[in-house]
Amino acid sequence: MIRSSINAVGLALALVLAGGCDKAADEQQKATNAQLQANQKIVEANQEADRKAAAAQAEADKKIADAQASFLKMREDYRHDTTGKLVDLDHKIADLEAKSKTSSGKKKADLDAQLTQIRAQRATFADDWKQLETASAATWDSTKARLDKEWTDLKSLVDRAA
Repeated sequence: MIRSSINAVGLALALVLAGGCDKAADEQQKATNAQLQANQKIVEANQEADRKAAAAQAEADKKIADAQASFLKMREDYRHDTTGKLVDLDHKIADLEAKSKTSSGKKKADLDAQLTQIRAQRATFADDWKQLETASAATWDSTKARLDKEWTDLKSLVDRAA
């Protein structure tokens, strides 16, 4: 009888321990599943963040390309406009040179002095105008302002001489 009591107690203890082990294993399985789900959510969140970052970068790249194209067009339009005005001014200078050749005395001396100044200023303007090719968006405003002032001064010299 003692033996069967000991066996019964041992069996009960084994069942309790076995039940406890099953419970611990279940809890461990739940924790593992929760960790796997959390890891999957992290991966999905990272993928979503990467997609959003790529979309934002693509949008920024598009805006940069549009701004660059707009700047290049503006710079080319300015160059084209200035080229046309420069051709007209060169015709006026040629007319002044022809006028100088047919003039004499003080009038010729004054005109020759003005033409020397006009040619020098025209050469300076032409050199600075060539820099438009390399003008960046960052230097555009100062480059354009300098050229506009040089143009105004040059045109004024030619107009006064005419």
